[in-house]
Amino acid sequence: MLQKDLKKIDPYVGNDTVKCKEIYTWLCEKYNSEEERKQIDDYVENALKALSTDIGQFITETSIKIQLAENAELLPLAYIARTYFHKTKNWLYQRVNGNTVNGKPAHFTPEEKELFNHALQDISKKIGSIRII
Repeated sequence: MLQKDLKKIDPYVGNDTVKCKEIYTWLCEKYNSEEERKQIDDYVENALKALSTDIGQFITETSIKIQLAENAELLPLAYIARTYFHKTKNWLYQRVNGNTVNGKPAHFTPEEKELFNHALQDISKKIGSIRII
């Protein structure tokens, strides 16, 4: 019965703090043995940890888009995708924007981030060396 009641808190964790506290209080009043209270606390702690992980992933995935936002029009993303990654521009846009692909958010691997940074530096050097005479 406790496991079923614990699930009642799920929709409110991270969404409605007041309702979450209400349900937590209700659970603690209904299930007041030391073992049950520990299960309630563990359940809520795990739900908050999962939420924290989700938020961290969201920040990481959107940070690339935010970092590029100011210069998005300057960046030849199709060229970068083709030249450095040997992929389509759509592949690169999916990762930059964190689009959902096959049910999961697309993101760069650490190696792909390194390659992307290399591409930006390489393009910067090439553009910086252009001189019209």
